[in-house]
Amino acid sequence: MCAVNLLNSFMIISHKHKFIFVKTRKTAGSSIEKYLYNYLGPDDICTGSEADNTPRLNTAETNGHRSHEWISNNYLEEWKHYFKFAVDRNPWDKLVSAYYFYKQRKPKKVKAGFSAFVRDGTDLNDWDMYATDVIKVDCLINYDTLHNSFLDLPIPYNNELLKTFVKADTGRETNYTKMYTEETIQIVSNRYDNVIKHFGYTF
Repeated sequence: MCAVNLLNSFMIISHKHKFIFVKTRKTAGSSIEKYLYNYLGPDDICTGSEADNTPRLNTAETNGHRSHEWISNNYLEEWKHYFKFAVDRNPWDKLVSAYYFYKQRKPKKVKAGFSAFVRDGTDLNDWDMYATDVIKVDCLINYDTLHNSFLDLPIPYNNELLKTFVKADTGRETNYTKMYTEETIQIVSNRYDNVIKHFGYTF
């Protein structure tokens, strides 16, 4: 159903299977990248991740998640003709996931607590990665329907996302709504209004 930065750069271009994966943040992107790597041909491109043990393939790119604009500027013919997809997530849930990720990896970043983390403006809005005023990829997948969506994509998939989890949200509050106050609910609503409107997310 089709319904910026961490440490490494993330993008896959498969000439073998004619698809482009635009990797966003906190959307199971590392798990998707990990499983897709096994299907790549020798001429395909993967920016990889040292942290996730996904090797770099046919590129020297190392900085930042790559947007639709960067990819189309550098791989114009592929962008025109290949199947392009990305994943995004309910931003209230996404920020909770990010908070617990930082608690494990960069605790100083979240030492003041979750509400301060939201107020301080940590920007995980990936809209510009895959859209302008319109969606630039062929399919923008809702994280909540990840597995079922992948069943319908024209890319290799053999149920890997049912068992491949590179970065689990260890120790996180499973009900994201418990983490919020009225103030922080509204902050997220304002900052991520484009994603919220597109998917029809509600708190």
